[in-house]
Amino acid sequence: MGSNASIMLQQEDLQNICQQTGFTAKQVQRLYSRFKTLDKRDCGFLTREDLLCIPEVNINPLGERLIDVIMDDYGENNKINFKQFIFLLAKFRRGRVKSSTTEFNTRDSKLRFLFDMYDRNHDMKIDREELLQVLKMMVGGNIHDDQIATIADHTIGELDSDGDKSITFEEFCKTLERIDADDKMSMKFLS
Repeated sequence: MGSNASIMLQQEDLQNICQQTGFTAKQVQRLYSRFKTLDKRDCGFLTREDLLCIPEVNINPLGERLIDVIMDDYGENNKINFKQFIFLLAKFRRGRVKSSTTEFNTRDSKLRFLFDMYDRNHDMKIDREELLQVLKMMVGGNIHDDQIATIADHTIGELDSDGDKSITFEEFCKTLERIDADDKMSMKFLS
């Protein structure tokens, strides 16, 4: 890692971040370097535009929604600083071994992030409109709106166990109980 990035990340901050997130010092330094690379204006935070410069985000049909979640739920004023950024990324660290699990990378934390991709009004449930928005983003113009609406209605009908015509976090988690969230929602961070 470059000396400039090392100097700007204070040793005390580095130790605290490692302790809280479970990242190694080397991983934090690599992520800090990546953050600084994305921060093209060298202002100490990333904006929506900075995140859209990540090719994988830019081409993802849910990229804009992902950025909405990052900025609205983890940043402030449409900006995200390094500490907010690294605590967000800590959600996607593998947590298979009990000793490597922190409050950030639990199964519940990963599923909450995924749930929040749908629940943008933060009412703790996914309603038909929220589900329709995500489905339309995912399929683009490839499926007619009537078909998408049928898929949304069927999905809610299948998952809604309390009859409120929405999907609560508990119902969402129950649906995904056989999915290995740690495997599907983890990134490999170089050591």
